Amino acid sequence: MSVVPLPFPEIDTPADRATRFAAVVLAVYLAATTWPMVLYSERSSTTGALAVHVAALLAALVVALSRRGEIRPVRDLLPLLLGPFLYVELRWLIPGLGHPHADALVLSWEHGLFGGNPSATWAPAMPWPLLSEALHLAYASYYLLVLAPPLVLYVRGRREAYAATMLALTLVYGVCFTTYVLFPVDGPRYLVGPAAAPNGPVRAFVLHLLEAGSSRGTAFPSSHVAAAVVASLCALRFQRRLGVVVAVLTVGLALGTVYGGFHYGVDALAGVLVGLSGWLAARVLWRELGLAGSQSATAA
Repeated sequence: MSVVPLPFPEIDTPADRATRFAAVVLAVYLAATTWPMVLYSERSSTTGALAVHVAALLAALVVALSRRGEIRPVRDLLPLLLGPFLYVELRWLIPGLGHPHADALVLSWEHGLFGGNPSATWAPAMPWPLLSEALHLAYASYYLLVLAPPLVLYVRGRREAYAATMLALTLVYGVCFTTYVLFPVDGPRYLVGPAAAPNGPVRAFVLHLLEAGSSRGTAFPSSHVAAAVVASLCALRFQRRLGVVVAVLTVGLALGTVYGGFHYGVDALAGVLVGLSGWLAARVLWRELGLAGSQSATAA
């Protein structure tokens, strides 16, 4: 009896193992945050968010555990497909678990490290429209920085580079989102409003974007900075020219989070550290996943 080959035959490459590991991380995170979502549903007397959460968990489990070749493209893109929902649902997970918000503690770190609160004092001290618009533009480039480089790699067929980037981003977002649920920090924008920076069209766009889509309690560490740092390091490794542009914009983004009053300086600094740590952890994991594959191939 002949066997009909699958249209996407499953091959156990390092890229396959990396994307499967990322899917497992997503499934574990969704499983761990199901209880806070249940608590939120009970308190709010709504079940829609819980239903979507459970559906996302089941999808992540199926994608992570399946060995069918047809699942491979879905598994490759799973972090990008689930990412927006995972951020949005933090507005339900954080109040669901109900931990006290820790702005007072983070502000004490801020004053101890910087001798003040740069998120409130920097923009008034340098009220330069050109500087304000440039930093807000860098901040607004966040989604482009995180999404464009890996998608370019994927479209060009550089799947291993794409998988390495997705692995690092998944680890970083997992750390940031877990921290938000357990240690929520509102940030200056929610407590006192954005900084007194000069008005301009780019700043107005950023404020509108944040008002429409941000989740309260997600200030520390800055996931914008952490993910942008990872995107920069991966792009510099795999797409040198594009990586230089991404790195420059990442510096502007990190500065813009504080200048615009969206994050405390400590949030941005912690984002840099989480980004670097996630990138290094992903490099170690990649080596381990690749070594495991070569050992099994040799043994066979």
